[in-house]
Amino acid sequence: MPARLPTPPPEPEPEYDEPEPEYYDEPEADSNDEGYQSEDACIRCHSFAHVDEHAALFPRHTVTSIRQLARDLTAPFPSETEKARALFFWLHCNITYDPATAESTLRSGLAVCDGYAGMFASLAEFAGLQAHKVTGHGKGYGYAARTADEPVPPESSNHAWNCVLMDGEWRLLDACWGAGALMGDAYTQRFAPVWFTSTPAEFGRRHFPTDPSYQLISDEDGGPVSWEDYIMAPEGPTVYGDFHTLDFLQDLLQPATQAIQSGGWVSFHIFKMCEHMSRAEADNYVYFISIGDTKTPLEVNSEGGWSANIYVPRGTSGDVSLNHVTKIDGRDAKGLSVQVFKNSIGRKSMAWGGMCKWTLI
Repeated sequence: MPARLPTPPPEPEPEYDEPEPEYYDEPEADSNDEGYQSEDACIRCHSFAHVDEHAALFPRHTVTSIRQLARDLTAPFPSETEKARALFFWLHCNITYDPATAESTLRSGLAVCDGYAGMFASLAEFAGLQAHKVTGHGKGYGYAARTADEPVPPESSNHAWNCVLMDGEWRLLDACWGAGALMGDAYTQRFAPVWFTSTPAEFGRRHFPTDPSYQLISDEDGGPVSWEDYIMAPEGPTVYGDFHTLDFLQDLLQPATQAIQSGGWVSFHIFKMCEHMSRAEADNYVYFISIGDTKTPLEVNSEGGWSANIYVPRGTSGDVSLNHVTKIDGRDAKGLSVQVFKNSIGRKSMAWGGMCKWTLI
């Protein structure tokens, strides 16, 4: 990618359908006090807690102008990545998704995704960042995957996000989906930092920009992706928020398909988002596959992740789920060993959370 994207000439805003927010939960913020240094740190595992704590000090009702807000939010931070994170987190804290109101975002505290993206771009400009509002299609709430025998639908636009230059690298972020998600019919304000740290390929699974240059995927990496490849891509397993909260990488989740064929051995694999993240027992939970009443734990493998090979009898139906043990006998289960988990099944009370789900066929 060039050092800076060309700034397009002004043009009328495209018409697109009413945008929708993301539809599943996302991860919480982590914490430490170190500053971000793009040359020797990984944005995936770096903690922005000090930035988030500062951004939370400026509730919307105290703000007098967007210009002053941008300065207040970003003044303490030397890097563009930290400045962008402060804007991203402030929007989560202070703006709520409301399909009925798209104007006066600062005054009302309500916005659709176009309002989030537009306000982020305005704050970024006053903060000295180069940021663009990007419009296109988002696979958000209400999206249903197409089957291979269905015709390719015409390209459409229903969403908006941002492309931001951070410390020499263009990155994509979605402040709307980062702020919260629809839980049933209700919008829940819950921070989703995955939409600040996603790679262009990960981001592109659920976003398709009208201008293909905003995919940020080079020819060498298979870009740009066509509308047909994007919209007709088969759905993978259903991934829940805890999968991201626990810092796992969806791109390496196996099986990668939604459906699992019964009548044979199935290999399950999960990997952390980056190599810097701990796989030590003390820093993790027990992750297990549930098929009916059978619970099979995943164990650390030689490839840097967790895996389990499970035989699924022919004719078995229903769902297969990946879970993590959250509590055992009412206590936090982080650090629980696989052996203690096996010995505790049916003997001790356990609680668990869902990470993802497949369907047996």
